[in-house]
Amino acid sequence: MQSVLSRAPAIAPVSTTRRQTPTVRCLGTQLPRPAVSVAAGVQSRQGVVPRPLQHVSQQQHVRGESVIAASSAASVPAEAPKSNWKLPVYIVLWYAFNIIFNIINKSTLNTFPCPWFIGTWQLVASGLFMAFLWVTRLHPVPKVDSKFFLALLPVALFHTVGHIAAVVSFSQMAVSFTHIVKSAEPVFSVALSGPLLGVGYPWYVWASLLPIVAGCSLSAMKEVSFAWSGFNNAMISNMGMVLRNIYSKKSLNDYKHIDGINLFGLISIASLIYCLPASLYFEAGIWKSMWEASVLKTGEWGTAQLLLWGGLFYHLYNQLSYMVLDQGISPVTFSVGNTMKRVAVVVSSVMFFKNPVSAMNWVGSFIAILGTYLYSLATDRYADEKKKAAAAAKKAQ
Repeated sequence: MQSVLSRAPAIAPVSTTRRQTPTVRCLGTQLPRPAVSVAAGVQSRQGVVPRPLQHVSQQQHVRGESVIAASSAASVPAEAPKSNWKLPVYIVLWYAFNIIFNIINKSTLNTFPCPWFIGTWQLVASGLFMAFLWVTRLHPVPKVDSKFFLALLPVALFHTVGHIAAVVSFSQMAVSFTHIVKSAEPVFSVALSGPLLGVGYPWYVWASLLPIVAGCSLSAMKEVSFAWSGFNNAMISNMGMVLRNIYSKKSLNDYKHIDGINLFGLISIASLIYCLPASLYFEAGIWKSMWEASVLKTGEWGTAQLLLWGGLFYHLYNQLSYMVLDQGISPVTFSVGNTMKRVAVVVSSVMFFKNPVSAMNWVGSFIAILGTYLYSLATDRYADEKKKAAAAAKKAQ
């Protein structure tokens, strides 16, 4: 694959966690409890597992033995908390898969410049991957009905818009700059949540958007690969993804039993209803000539290999993001991870494609990415304040 990537023109610039079967406690039966001393009971409340007394005859029930039992219980060391080794592994894989995907995606677009075809193929690949997980029972099959699919249609529509617009933007500008523009997604989220969800945000949430806007503006001023069509498509992608999230809250509230990985797979499959006809309409006429041109550069297997790897890593990096969330981390922790992931993608793409980046680009990129982190902190603070206010109102009643 490295040989294929190296031939691409240097154009300047997503768990499978098995559900644990809940433990069913039998209320009708109770095992007889071994005799333990009072001191052992105190140790149990402090996190030390008490050691039950050995069975002894009636003649041995003397006062001194309770002291021995207490001493024995106190000598049992407390269990050390189990470390969650999965979280750092998942985060590393999430970063790695995302970086690999972005490099392969841009290399494929350089070799075979058909973003509608590539974007549609990525949705197909994600659907095929989920079908494999469901058939092999590596991930539970979601229980859905016709009402769910009707509710999913608007969500899938906006997912299609956000996904395809991003791929088109990547084909027109540097990967690094497209990611900087996409960091402005919170601006659309705050602006559209009011009229569509009836959610109003306090001043400090709005204030956190200022560095995002300023950073994107600074970065755009000195961006060598800047193109209005690419910039506009990145903004359309932001709006599409925000509308997808908003309509997910509005339409899919009754389907919270569907986990994130399954939901992403179902959205990818449903998005093909819109994406496939649109890609045929916009690009079918140039696919043959573009394929022949790409074969001359990398050979048939070279281009096919790029498409296969791109589709695989597109699904894997998205799945890993849900697997990270399934580890029970806080929204702020996830936001920090997501912010650093964007930094890693920007830096790695600049290094791989060797696109020129000015000091103003770096400063603007840093300010914009920092703004996304400040926005995450602000929205998390607002959510905490709402919870406290709701709890206080409930107490007052």
